[in-house]
Amino acid sequence: MYYAEQLTIYVTEGDRLGGKLLYQALIEEARQLGLAGVTVMRTAIGYGPRSRQIAVDWTLELAPQMIMVLVVIDQPTAIARYVAKLQALIKKGLVTKELVQIVHHAPIDQNPETFSPLLEQSAMDNFNNSNNADQATDYEKLTIYVGEADQWQGRAVHLALVQEARRLGIVGATAVRGATGYGKHNQERVMLLGIIELSADLPVVLTFIDQREKIDQFLPIVQEAVQGGIVLRDAVNVVHHVPSH
Repeated sequence: MYYAEQLTIYVTEGDRLGGKLLYQALIEEARQLGLAGVTVMRTAIGYGPRSRQIAVDWTLELAPQMIMVLVVIDQPTAIARYVAKLQALIKKGLVTKELVQIVHHAPIDQNPETFSPLLEQSAMDNFNNSNNADQATDYEKLTIYVGEADQWQGRAVHLALVQEARRLGIVGATAVRGATGYGKHNQERVMLLGIIELSADLPVVLTFIDQREKIDQFLPIVQEAVQGGIVLRDAVNVVHHVPSH
């Protein structure tokens, strides 16, 4: 079990830096700094503080105003180096930072300092406010970052995990296909949605939420299936849940 820091970056798709799109420049900066990976997701609807109207991706004239969400997970020292660069590069946008708990990371990096041992669980609880007595919960969330082309037992990893979760009776699952990004298995190139020869290994982000006992039951399957990716585990406060009948 390890801890790391997660940056979530919100910028407008059409924003430019020099001769390239800003979000592409941010990906390249992360690669140059040696960060473990970047996952980029393109929103379908959104607005920012300077938006005159809500942008929707099915309207051609508003498409360049769509929000791009970049997620970067790495050790605090690496994140600190990247943040210093971001503050100079991003003129419009929002960046958040949070502590995350890593329960599985593959392949294992040869550098033992890539992620540090989680020594103080109380520090994690305080940071994520999961020890709020008024909203005590035994629900947890698994967030899994894998490549779309990753395989396990003859199936795509993301599809296999959704199927296994349903078999175990996990409350629900979501899988979001990233627009671009890179990770341990494709450090040499940035995967781009829509370019046939590169789009086979786009990042996929899976989310599973259920009670702690169910997550405990599901986690060994996840650890076996994920041979290239990161698995995060967090306590969550479920404030509304209406199960279907």
